[in-house]
Amino acid sequence: MSLVVMLLWSSSTACGDEGDGDIEILTEAEIGSEVDVDSGERFEIRLDSDPSTGYAWQMSAMTTPGLVALESQTHVAADTGLVGAAGTDVFVFSALGGAGVVRLEYVRAFDDPIVPERVAEFIVLVDEAEWPPPGATAPSTNTAVAP
Repeated sequence: MSLVVMLLWSSSTACGDEGDGDIEILTEAEIGSEVDVDSGERFEIRLDSDPSTGYAWQMSAMTTPGLVALESQTHVAADTGLVGAAGTDVFVFSALGGAGVVRLEYVRAFDDPIVPERVAEFIVLVDEAEWPPPGATAPSTNTAVAP
């Protein structure tokens, strides 16, 4: 019986970051990194979430327009059997074109104003697009100072 368990474990770990159907999977470990995809290719972003706190991940309006299409967004509950246990928010995207940032924010929708508790950004390069895009201006390095 232990041989069967070992075979199942090794076949599930052999997939690495490609997951089901050879789809690239990004997690919190890849926040801030670049991901290279082809136009039309699908990829997932999986982030830890605890909806019992009122927080959930959502795609930010600051995501680069025309970069990706959100195909689905789901929450996968942890397999603990406990009520209110944390889980994972799963976003599936299709690459459209260009280079830019996919930004996800961990927010409580009922807060006013809505202020993200956490932010996850991924640089997406479609069809080996250049980063930063040609003609883009560098972000300001000025910082605000409290009086």
